[in-house]
Amino acid sequence: MALTPEDVLNKTFTQTQFRRGYDEREVDDFLDEVVAEMRRMVKDGEDLRARVQDGDAPATTSAAAAPAPAGDSGQAVKERDALMRRNDELKARLEKEQSALADAQKRASEAEARVKALEEQQGRESQSRDEQAAAAKRGADERVSTVTARAEEAEKAAQERIAKAEADAKKAEADAKKAQEDAQRRREAAERAAAEAEAKAQAAQQAPAPAAAPGQGDQAAAFAGGAATGGGASGLIALAQRLHDEHVAEGQSQHDKLVAEAKAKFEELVGQGQARHDELVTKGQTQHDDLLSRGKAENEKLVGEGTSQRDKLIGDATSKSQGMVAEAEEKKKRILGDLEQRKTEVEKQIADLKTFEKDYRSRLKDYISGQLAELDTVGTTERPAQTQG
Repeated sequence: MALTPEDVLNKTFTQTQFRRGYDEREVDDFLDEVVAEMRRMVKDGEDLRARVQDGDAPATTSAAAAPAPAGDSGQAVKERDALMRRNDELKARLEKEQSALADAQKRASEAEARVKALEEQQGRESQSRDEQAAAAKRGADERVSTVTARAEEAEKAAQERIAKAEADAKKAEADAKKAQEDAQRRREAAERAAAEAEAKAQAAQQAPAPAAAPGQGDQAAAFAGGAATGGGASGLIALAQRLHDEHVAEGQSQHDKLVAEAKAKFEELVGQGQARHDELVTKGQTQHDDLLSRGKAENEKLVGEGTSQRDKLIGDATSKSQGMVAEAEEKKKRILGDLEQRKTEVEKQIADLKTFEKDYRSRLKDYISGQLAELDTVGTTERPAQTQG
């Protein structure tokens, strides 16, 4: 289909979605159509010139008239060739600018990818710091648990010692009770001995005293001495009472001594256990507070360092990203401005081409009409000449 000036004037292109301008493929196709039509027109002009030159060879008048239009046609062809070369150069520059725009968009995408990678790296570093802080906290908790367990063990040992001291005290009390019971038995035995001695004294008063049996103990001697010195049964009773009182006093003193020793030992063991317990608890609490404060300070330090480094990385990445995006936007605006300016130039050149084409068609039509008229004139002139001949 032949391309007319109205087609060029009324041609529209599809607007692109993600960047300003028209669809590159449609523009290229239309330019190819323009080039093909211009080449066809050049070829048609050359064919017409060749036909005119072949038809005007016998005529001298047409040969004289032909050079001026032919010269004009050659100049027009040169101008058209120059315009076509200019058009090709503009097309190449347009492709180059579009490639630069794509490169700028690619750089902006790479900058966004780098910002995203920096954010991911920062997230990983922040997570690593959080894990280190959690590990430090776990270590502090483990140390606190160990100290607490040791304090509990010490408290348990102190409780065992206290229980042992209580058992020893109970044992001493039992021993004292046993000693008191022994003293009671001795007292009862002394009372029985006193009763027997009184009965024997009464029997001795009623009958002559027999000879002392061999092997009797000191007690019989004491009774006998008491009877001799004390005068009968009252002396023996006093001696028995004195022996009883001595045994009772001895048992009571031993009981008091054992109870006092057991109580002192009990209080000593309880005091030692309580002091050890208090010492271990205080030491454990101190270590617990120390470890807890150190862990808390280390955690706050790590968190502060991580936060400051994260803010710094985010600030650097944001400023760098904004700078790259601003640079890409500025370059994009500059390229689009250049493209708009070149588009205006191309549109102006297309308008000039349209005007030139219209003028060229008019001149070519006038030239062909003149040549045809001249051919008609030459034909009519030759026919009368042949008739006269």
